[in-house]
Amino acid sequence: MPRNLARAGSLRGTGAGVTTSGSTWTRPRGEAWGSEAQRAVLHAVAEEVARRSGYRVAAIEALRSDGNLEFVAIAGSQAARDQLLGKAAPLRLRNIVAFGIPIDGWLHIPEERVDDDAREWMAQYGHTPDLPETDLEDGWHAEDRMVRLLENADGELRATLYLDEPLSGRRPTLESVTAMNAEIEVMFDAVVSIVESELYGEQVRMVAQARTALQSVRPDLGVGDYLRELSDAMVAAMEVDSVDVLLVGTPAPALEPYLSFLEEHMRRVWLRRGHLIVEPMLTWGVTETSVRTPEVMAAIMERRGLGSWLLVPIGMGEEYLGTMGLGRRTGGPRWIDSEINAAVAVASDVAGAVFDARLMERERRLNAELRDIDDYRRDMVNTLAHELRNPLSVLWTNLDLVREEDLPEAVVGPLEAMDRAARRIEDMVEDLMALATASDPARATAFAPVDLSSCVRESVEFLAPLAAAGEVDVRLRVTDGLVVRGEGSGIQRMVVNLVANAIKYTPAGGSVTLTLEPDALDGREGARLVCADTGIGIDEDELAHVFTPFFRSADPEARSRPGTGLGLAIVHQVARLHHGEVEASSVLGEGTTFVVRLPLDPPADVR
Repeated sequence: MPRNLARAGSLRGTGAGVTTSGSTWTRPRGEAWGSEAQRAVLHAVAEEVARRSGYRVAAIEALRSDGNLEFVAIAGSQAARDQLLGKAAPLRLRNIVAFGIPIDGWLHIPEERVDDDAREWMAQYGHTPDLPETDLEDGWHAEDRMVRLLENADGELRATLYLDEPLSGRRPTLESVTAMNAEIEVMFDAVVSIVESELYGEQVRMVAQARTALQSVRPDLGVGDYLRELSDAMVAAMEVDSVDVLLVGTPAPALEPYLSFLEEHMRRVWLRRGHLIVEPMLTWGVTETSVRTPEVMAAIMERRGLGSWLLVPIGMGEEYLGTMGLGRRTGGPRWIDSEINAAVAVASDVAGAVFDARLMERERRLNAELRDIDDYRRDMVNTLAHELRNPLSVLWTNLDLVREEDLPEAVVGPLEAMDRAARRIEDMVEDLMALATASDPARATAFAPVDLSSCVRESVEFLAPLAAAGEVDVRLRVTDGLVVRGEGSGIQRMVVNLVANAIKYTPAGGSVTLTLEPDALDGREGARLVCADTGIGIDEDELAHVFTPFFRSADPEARSRPGTGLGLAIVHQVARLHHGEVEASSVLGEGTTFVVRLPLDPPADVR
């Protein structure tokens, strides 16, 4: 038995329908093999084989991916061409091998060895010429066959080659077959090569077309819009008349009440990595036999003018996501193997694109929710700051009135405490307003040249009394002439908050060093501002939270210093507003360093 039989036999029943009931067979249809160009090449090969072999008729059957053999080239007999060309037969090698006599790679099937069952099979799927009876003892009979199984290098069946009606009128002998092989053996590999090129070459072409279409669709669309644009792009790029992608759970009134059944069936098709070919009357690939096409599907095809629909499930892993349907109009070509294989590959790409579109849609939805939350937080902060200003103004007015009176010594201390509390509330209101302003992306910001060098010097001069009161030495190393484009008041507040924070958390006798120098940020010229102190430091676990609004350290020593927890949050927001960045490093008990980097020339869209 040839090497390929077990492997080739396993293909049977994987695709278009085969029915066996007693001795009745139904010819499979469903799909087709190869393009017109490939069929033309094989026809030329068949004619050359007939010319060189000494036989009048040569026929080639190609093995399709659905497990059927299809006659793709017949030379020497117009009657055989009319009867068989383009038609498929189930792969039933028993009818070849069981009765064949091996002769130098060929199988000669003499009519006297064929049983009635095989004879009926051959009458259904083959052609018997009208030949006169022979008087020769070794004469060729009308039901004789010469067959060669053509395999690739791995022993896989790819095609069969038939010879009929020898010009000598005689049955083959070892000598005649050996001589024939010397003439036509080169054709065997040519046929196998052409059949395999159909499997791979055409598939690559169609996949390339589909992927070009995929790449032409904007990736930032929602799932529904993405699929609509993808369908249009695939129709424009590929040899199809319609492309539909129906995701699980998507309403499809035209398919009701068949939709749930279709989804469940296509889920099973996905698990076995199959496909369906739907025609108005019959559907192929559902079982080993064809089944009648549901009326709702046939009605849709008639309404859209479709003669065939290739349905390929799409999914990720074991998850079935939906179905891709490629349609061809009535009278259009049948689906060939390479197109079906390409459609399966494209379905995998579509599944990935759908998955990405869903992720992007989800990300947009989450971003919208985050923006809503951020807007609510900003509105709440603004409202809170404005509401605090009114009672604060009343408090200041009354404190000023009380100070004009001669007060007993006993109330001086409480009034000073009230004054300090009012100032702290005022600072918090100002910080709240600054934070809300810096974090508002919709706020129109007027960017102009800001002399950062002068800004740093002025900030240190402004905070000099605070540093002197705390006995903190502030050291300054500034490169002159560093000008950034930005919002002057925001940058000023950022520098003041940074330096004030360093002074506040540095004990008496410590120092704060402020350095401003040229730097580069994302390939553009920039400035680097470093504020390093010898203060109490920040615990490593808390360092990642220092830019969070209202964050206060759990360290008792840090909490003993007054603050709103908003200063560093403002620094962070202002740096982001100016397309810069800020980072912090610290050693507990030794000090903290903040580094702010700003571009000297921000992107054009923020100028």
